[in-house]
Amino acid sequence: MKNSASKKQREAVCHYLLIYLMVAFADSFLYDRILTNIVIPVVALIALIVMTNRKYQLVYPISILALGFLAMLFVRVSTNALGPTELLSWVAMVGITLIAVMFDVSSFLIRFIKLAAFLTGFSLVVYLISQVFPGVWGHLSPFSFFLSFGDTTWLDSVNRIVVNYRADGLLLYVDRGFDHTRNVGIFREPAVYQILLNSAIFVLLFMKPKEIDKKTRARLLALFVAGVLSTKSATGYATTLLVFFAYSLSSLKKGDRVSAIAPIFLGSICVFVFIASAMGSSAWATDSVLGRFMNDGGISLDASGEARVGAANAALALMQRYPFGCGYNVYGAAISTGNSEFVGACLLKVAAVYGPFMGIAILIWICYPFIKSRELGLSAKLAFVAMYLIATYLECEVFYTTLIFIPIYLYCKNMAETSVQPMRAAASSFGVLREAR
Repeated sequence: MKNSASKKQREAVCHYLLIYLMVAFADSFLYDRILTNIVIPVVALIALIVMTNRKYQLVYPISILALGFLAMLFVRVSTNALGPTELLSWVAMVGITLIAVMFDVSSFLIRFIKLAAFLTGFSLVVYLISQVFPGVWGHLSPFSFFLSFGDTTWLDSVNRIVVNYRADGLLLYVDRGFDHTRNVGIFREPAVYQILLNSAIFVLLFMKPKEIDKKTRARLLALFVAGVLSTKSATGYATTLLVFFAYSLSSLKKGDRVSAIAPIFLGSICVFVFIASAMGSSAWATDSVLGRFMNDGGISLDASGEARVGAANAALALMQRYPFGCGYNVYGAAISTGNSEFVGACLLKVAAVYGPFMGIAILIWICYPFIKSRELGLSAKLAFVAMYLIATYLECEVFYTTLIFIPIYLYCKNMAETSVQPMRAAASSFGVLREAR
């Protein structure tokens, strides 16, 4: 009995570590500082695990990687301007997600929620303390490093001084050394952190792990919403409202008016915050909420918003000129704007670089498990697709592990259930399983 219990504990610890690695691959500082430097050994290890264990040999998760490899070879031959670097990162992201999910598919959701709740709670505590005592995390964390950018001071028209920011933390929380009023968790940007938070909200609302009761679910939802608010990410706010609105529609459609009250109440509070923001110019709500969407009394885009629109326009123009993919040299020249470059619109970027067929294939790959799912209603399916499109328009990666785990889990769960059903039917026919009479 003791050996069995200790084995289960070791497996649980191993599973939590795999889930943490999956989360970290979504553009965390750990990924940026360490994992990207060992991506080739990581990919080799993932390939070895998949090839030697039939449990991980599933067509759907791996199919997009095979298509990406073929697209890379085609563009490489035709333009001589595309290498395997991005494809290797895709293999690592999809591979680690597949392994984390299939290691124990029945326990994945509850363990993901527990890990996400721990990281969120820890980040909120340190973030709030840092608002009162700025820089305190630098004295507590054993990790620190300098970022590749910082404050610039021009001595004259030629000479300048750049003081790089020092970031503190790595595994549980990172203080980037600038923009102290925004919580990034372990990630490089608040907009990337909100992907994890809103994915957890989506899971709690629509997928409802059976191990979590209603009271605990309400507390976890409050924790994750607080995390989204602390990021001060316009993308995060919009996505959270979208998910809660979709859940309200789903609940009302089922006739469950009680379950719809909380999301509607949350939405009403957000509307009130927007109105209050419009009436003041220096309030926290103005800076944190309305200021992310509006400027000078009207809707406007900040520099990052304009950069994303510019990247999207450039990618669409390239798709018309190069219907089979342009490669990165042509794309890089198209998004260059003198001293800076357009950023974001990563799904459109992939469609421009690898060809529109690859962009369409990624969308089909994302949507397929939702089309097959009988548990999730139309509202949930549309909400997730919208979440994915928002993330891949505003950010720089198409396979954020904190987002793609949801379709991969749906597919793996379905495969696990369909493989067990024939075994149960066969066992029942031989009298092994019998219904209680």
